[in-house]
Amino acid sequence: MSDGLLSSFLARQHRELDSLMEDAENACGTPRAREALLAFGEAMEHHLGIEERVLFPEFARRTGPGGPLGVMREEHDAIRSLLAEGRDGGGATCRALFDTLTILVSQHHLKEENVLYPMSDGLLADCADDLLAAMKEAPIVHE
Repeated sequence: MSDGLLSSFLARQHRELDSLMEDAENACGTPRAREALLAFGEAMEHHLGIEERVLFPEFARRTGPGGPLGVMREEHDAIRSLLAEGRDGGGATCRALFDTLTILVSQHHLKEENVLYPMSDGLLADCADDLLAAMKEAPIVHE
C-alpha cells in the first residue's frame, strides 16, 4: 500500500469538483446554468457521500466521537444547504450563491487536505486499499 493513497484520491476529486464549480459559476444566468449547477451538485453529493459513508465511519471508529469529523459534517450540511438554495440557476441569485459557496468549499477542501486526509492516511493505512475500493464502487446517489 502506498502512502497517501486516500488523500491523493480524495484531493483529485476536489480538483474535479473545483472545475465543475467554476463551470457552474460561469454558467450563471445562461441557458445551461441549471444543468451545470446540477452536474456540480451531483458530483459534490457523491463526494460528500463517500466521505460520510466510507471514510468517516472508519475514522470515527478509531478516534472516537471527537476530532475533526463534527466540523466536516457541519460544513457538508452547509454546502448541501447552499446548493439546495440555488437549484434554479437564476442570474443574480446564482452569482450570490457562488460568492458564498466558493469560499466555503475552498476552506473546506483546505481543511480536509491539510488535516483530515493526512490523519486518515496514517490512521487508516492498514485498511486504505479496502476503503479506496469502497469509495470507487460507491454508487452515485441522485436526489
